[in-house]
Amino acid sequence: MRQSNAIVAILSVLLGAVILWLASDLTHFDEAGVPGEAFWPSAIAWLFIALGLVQAAEVAFAPSLHAGRTVDLHSAPVRIAFLGAAIALAFAVLLTYFGFIVATAVFVPALMLLMGARSPIQITLTTAGVIAVVWVFFVLIFNNELPPPSLFE
Repeated sequence: MRQSNAIVAILSVLLGAVILWLASDLTHFDEAGVPGEAFWPSAIAWLFIALGLVQAAEVAFAPSLHAGRTVDLHSAPVRIAFLGAAIALAFAVLLTYFGFIVATAVFVPALMLLMGARSPIQITLTTAGVIAVVWVFFVLIFNNELPPPSLFE
C-alpha cells in the first residue's frame, strides 16, 4: 500500500504541474478582476499538487498507517469508480460532437443508473431539471452559449 500511495502522490503532483503548464498562456483575471479561463484549471491544479504533497507526507511520516493493507482493483466499488470515469469521458466526447443538451441528456441518466436510481420519473425529471437549470443560468443570466454540436457544423 505504501508504494501505491507514493505512486499516486507523485502522479497527483505531476498532473497538477501539467495542468498549470497547459493553463500558463490563459488569462487568470481580466482588467476588472473577473476570473478568466485559467482560474478553475489553476485552482484544480493547485488542489492536485496540495493533495499529492499531503499524501507524500503521509507516506514519509506515517509509514505504518497502512502497513499490511492491500489494494484490490477488482472490487465492486473500484469497478464502479472506473465505470463512472468512463461515463465522464463519454460525456466529454459527446459534448464535443453533439453539444451540451444531448450529452447531458445521456450523461445524467447514465450516472444516476450507476448510482442506483431506478425510477424512470426521477431520472427523467432530474435530467430535465439539470439541463433547464444550467440553460437558465448560463444562457439567460450569464449570456453565455452552451457548447454547440460540432458534428453538424
